[in-house]
Formats: sequence, C-alpha cells, structure tokens
Amino acid sequence: MRPGLILLDALLLKLGRRGHDGEPIAGLAQLGLRDRQFSQDQDLTREGDRSANVTLLTDGLAARYKLLSTGRRQITTLLVPGDFLDLSSFLVPRRDFGVVAVTACRAVTIEHEQLRRVCEADRAATFLLWTETSIEAAIQREWLVSMGRRSAKGQMAHLFCELMVRLAAVGRSEASAFHLPLTQNELADVLGMSPVHVNRVLKELRRDGVIAWLNYRIEILDWQGLAEVAEFNPAYLGLESVVPGRKAGAARPQDAAAAAAPSLK
Repeated sequence: MRPGLILLDALLLKLGRRGHDGEPIAGLAQLGLRDRQFSQDQDLTREGDRSANVTLLTDGLAARYKLLSTGRRQITTLLVPGDFLDLSSFLVPRRDFGVVAVTACRAVTIEHEQLRRVCEADRAATFLLWTETSIEAAIQREWLVSMGRRSAKGQMAHLFCELMVRLAAVGRSEASAFHLPLTQNELADVLGMSPVHVNRVLKELRRDGVIAWLNYRIEILDWQGLAEVAEFNPAYLGLESVVPGRKAGAARPQDAAAAAAPSLK
C-alpha cells in the first residue's frame, strides 16, 4: 500500500463495506496530506472556527459537541476512524460545533481547494463524499429519535449496537466487543442523561445479560437481545453486515436486528 493510502485505510475499508469502489477517494493520497496528532481532551476544532481544510480521523475516538452558556455540554456525534470531522466546512466554512479528542487521535487535513479539484476531476468522488454527508445526517436522525422517543435502556443499547457496527466496518473491534474509553460522565454527555441515570441503565443492561463492561471494553454477550431492546436496524449506516451462521432465505421482520450483527470476515 502506498504511504499516503495508509492514512486513508479506515475510510477505504468503510467504503468497501458499503460496496463502493474507493479508488476516486484514494486519489487524495497523492495530494500531500497533512498528518496531525492530538492529545486526549484536546480540541481538534472549536465552534466558530473557519478553515480552508476538512479533517479526516485516522485513529482514535473523537466527539462533536455543543456548549451552552452555562458550560453544559452535549455530545452530538461520536467519530471513529474513517469519519470526516467537518466535511460540511467544504460548503459552509464556519463551524457551528466543536470536536474534541476523546482519546489520543490522529487525523489528516485536506485543503478545500484540493478536494474541489478531486471532485471536479471525477464525479464518483463527489458521489462518495455526498454519501458520507447523507450517512452523517442519518446517524443524527437516529440519535434524535433515541433521545426523544427511545427508553433510556433502548437509547444506550442503540448506541452500543451502532458503535459495534461502525467500528467493525473499519477493523477497530473484536468479534463481539469494542473499546469505548468514555467515563460515565462523558457517556452522560452523549446520551443527555445524568451520570446517576447512566450508571443505573448500565447496571440494568448488565443484569439483563446482554453486555459486560470492564476497563472501557464493552462485550456484547447477546447481540440479538441487545438489538431487540434498541430496535436497531443498521440500514441507516449503509454498511453491509452478515450474521454468522444465518440460514439463507428472506429475513423475518423480527430478525432485522440480528441481521445487523457485524462480521469481521
């Protein structure tokens, strides 16, 4: 693999899992990408910043967030390797959100003008970037539904299902587990709950036997059960997923959740 492509590996893996040829995007590797590193809790960008670049997360976990005047924070999206932090800045340069490194992170920046030239040279690249923004919007809709209408247990279960699939797609998970380095206070900022409520819901999911959480590692003990609690359907992520051992034939509606179980094959 060419050196520049190594920086794009998570993005290319994700595109492949969606059934797309990543070659148009691979052309970005020839543009002299700027590789940057960020320490835990460092802002990658702040609300109100203007930039002539877009940023692609290549390693680590980051979060988009909004701050109220009281200092209270709402995390609006968790970002995993292969996600653009601020693709919207390509059209709207001023950011209306901040992005913080939840863990130590690595990212590459791509100048707007370089990205524009790639898109003008190959309409397929434009299509792939448009797909990325569409998936981002779909994730936001699901988070909105979770916060507004799912039960607290269903909301947390949905988050864990989503992260399992997204991390599996970019090769950052185990067969039935993933690393989630969030404190309960940070998880409260993600879910819009109090830390006490987060602790109560986590205990409930553990008691149900669907997850185990130890040392920031979430193990999914019962995928079917967790997905049913979450009413999780992975179609909004645009990722191809395979249920190990699933028999051929049309899935029943009640099997839709199981169809989301990620495969690392």
